[in-house]
Amino acid sequence: TCRLQANMIELKLDAFLLTPIQRICQYPLQLNELLKYTSYEHKDYNNIQQALYTMRDVASYINERKRHREYVEIIHKWQHTVECWQGKDILETSTQGLGRADAYLYQNGKKEAVILFLFDHVLIICKKDRRNTLIYIGRADLDNSEIENFTDGKSIRLDEENFVNVFFSWRLHDHIQNKNYLFAHRTPLDKMQMMDALEYERTYVKENLTKGLEITRLSTWKTQQSLVNQSITTTKSFPSITKQHRSNSTILRTNSSPCSNQSSLLTTAIYHTPSRRRKSSLPKFVRCSSPDSSPDESFRSIKSRFKFWS
Repeated sequence: TCRLQANMIELKLDAFLLTPIQRICQYPLQLNELLKYTSYEHKDYNNIQQALYTMRDVASYINERKRHREYVEIIHKWQHTVECWQGKDILETSTQGLGRADAYLYQNGKKEAVILFLFDHVLIICKKDRRNTLIYIGRADLDNSEIENFTDGKSIRLDEENFVNVFFSWRLHDHIQNKNYLFAHRTPLDKMQMMDALEYERTYVKENLTKGLEITRLSTWKTQQSLVNQSITTTKSFPSITKQHRSNSTILRTNSSPCSNQSSLLTTAIYHTPSRRRKSSLPKFVRCSSPDSSPDESFRSIKSRFKFWS
């Protein structure tokens, strides 16, 4: 219509589709306008309508892949802030950080304050040292784990010799490691949020498998290489944060670190007004005021309960 009003030459439909891939998000707009001016009785009406739905799905898929790429970069940087890392990199198993939660870990007859970081497929367990630095404790493979929800005040066996009465607790059994983790929270709401988050993680993984959004090893490796090759200042030790408006966006450890099994990590220091409440790259789980308790609730309704990386 615009071309006719401007007295421009007529073009076939193919000419409007021969545009760079960066403009693919404009296709739904063009098809929507074309459908608007097409009569219901026209023989191509159904074909145009189907093309519109297909291009909307393609544009949505591209946007989702772009968000996954951004999440991968954030996960890459977050892992480098954790000391004594062991095992696989997060990017080998996960593409999305889902949240963090404070908890207590009961192990070997002792109670220890820990921070749980939930990713798709894996739960990372950390603690903080006197420098307020995250220390890696362990992980659980959620694809091969079983969760047991305990009644408050129930006597729970830690091992052959130790029993403990805890409130707001649950146990995770990792079948791969054949290891049990007993966690407890400060309030019943904290526990409820954690249970919801673990339920959401399973739904998120299932939904991604259905949509084919699981990233491949090749794409993960390429992302890691591109991030490592970025020109970032390196350092031989962890810099101490002493200035008021200074914080670390990424921290680099070298082979001189006694508890590091990674070849090289990167660090950058940036200056900005620090956030008082934010303690991690991952947000805490947030439960909505009136969650839908229906057993057959959709993926979208579960997702709306939590805050994610922006």
